[in-house]
Amino acid sequence: MSDLDLERGGGFGGKRGRQLSFRRSRSPVQRHLTSQALELPDRVALPDGELQSRDRLIHLIVGDDQEIKRSLGDSCNWYTRYLELNFRHHWHLLRPALKGLNNESHQPQTGELVVVYDFIITVARLFKTKENLALVDIVDELDNQDLLKPQLDEERAIPNQIVFAALGWLSMLYQAVPHPQANKLEVTKSSTSFSGCQSPLVTRKYKYFKQGFDFIDQPLHCLLGNYGDLIPRTHQVQNSDAGLIGGHLVEYIIAQSVCFYTMQDLADLKIEWVTSLALHLELDSGKKTLKLFQFPSFCRLMHVERKANILSRLLNDHAARCCEDVRTPDVPTEDFFQEILLSYRLIFGQDDRSWRLFSRMVQTQGNYRGHTSLELSWDCDPMLLILCGRSSTTEGARQIYDEIDANPPKSHYDPNIEFPFFGKRLLELQRFINLHQPQNIRSLLHDRRDVSVWYTVWSSQVLIAFASCTIILMFLSLAFQVWQVQLAREQLRQGQVL
Repeated sequence: MSDLDLERGGGFGGKRGRQLSFRRSRSPVQRHLTSQALELPDRVALPDGELQSRDRLIHLIVGDDQEIKRSLGDSCNWYTRYLELNFRHHWHLLRPALKGLNNESHQPQTGELVVVYDFIITVARLFKTKENLALVDIVDELDNQDLLKPQLDEERAIPNQIVFAALGWLSMLYQAVPHPQANKLEVTKSSTSFSGCQSPLVTRKYKYFKQGFDFIDQPLHCLLGNYGDLIPRTHQVQNSDAGLIGGHLVEYIIAQSVCFYTMQDLADLKIEWVTSLALHLELDSGKKTLKLFQFPSFCRLMHVERKANILSRLLNDHAARCCEDVRTPDVPTEDFFQEILLSYRLIFGQDDRSWRLFSRMVQTQGNYRGHTSLELSWDCDPMLLILCGRSSTTEGARQIYDEIDANPPKSHYDPNIEFPFFGKRLLELQRFINLHQPQNIRSLLHDRRDVSVWYTVWSSQVLIAFASCTIILMFLSLAFQVWQVQLAREQLRQGQVL
């Protein structure tokens, strides 16, 4: 298990009703993994009601029949800590909106997380089951269940804003800002560099970062559509640059062309870490940056059967709106999250040079940052360090890939079969990198995109080195022979004198 273990029973149980709690493990783990867990106030024990509410939410997300252990248990562990961190950041919106919360408190008091978890569970249940759900439907249902406080005229925006934030926590398609403008639904517009610096988000996926309440009575896919292209869809790729598959010419994704080492060494691409699933693998060729989703634990949590997946309803509603097919769409939601996890293996885990480079960069940046709070840093998810900073064949990474039924790694991938959601973005990345050629001998010797060329270069270098050694040996032999001749002449001259 990761550095965060579970107090009662040692982990998430497969049976419903088990109470869950968290504590820091004292077992030896990797130093960096231990330091990166989301930092929350230490509590010896949570009230039973809060434990039960937390348990209910997790089982609602992963399904009652799902056995929660190993990497899934670690993911549930991380996600509930992530939620509670966001509860604290949005407490100024939660306390005036929900009944049972103290209007004067600045942080959750004992027992108050039960109220917040009941709120999240209600939102999650509607999000999971109701067709063409609108934000106002959720607010009305919360009001019908008597979960909301009476609101003054100037406070009527608060329930809409906190429900919008909760949908972001449950979907990770966006992240709501903790302090939105009055009567606005606002999402974050920043990304994080490897060094931990926040920078303004430049993206083609977002058209706007805030909007009013004009569309809160429209289905959620319409509301999110006003921000931009946030809801995932599959993309069929056809290209005449590669082999024939199923009657169509398909361009392959070459692992060595899109690995982290190649993009750094040849294309000088930088990684930007983002909290939105919609931005994963988006390339900005002008800024030379590649965006990567920073919370793989969420993807592992959501890799459940599509009928039980909390995002399936939204994705299917969106597909039905976009598709002209009269049949009811069935978007493979679990495949979407599997592709994100496999993209970490493609870029980092299956290439030794790439995961080692990532590890060195993390260590360097960790030393540079020192011991500051890491609760909002891009590497606060321990699973990210396992998938990107270790070989995919190590025990921890292999366990994760085995649990999601991943196929063995390959040197090339068909985007239509193995990356239907992200194949188009991976091919865009590959084409950009292929425009770059080595600029020095070192880059040339490490460029493995074309294995035959790489072997040819190395063979020629070996031959050159062998020839150089032969020439040096010849010169040494010649010098030795000259020295022998000179020595013989000296001996002959001395003999004549005697």
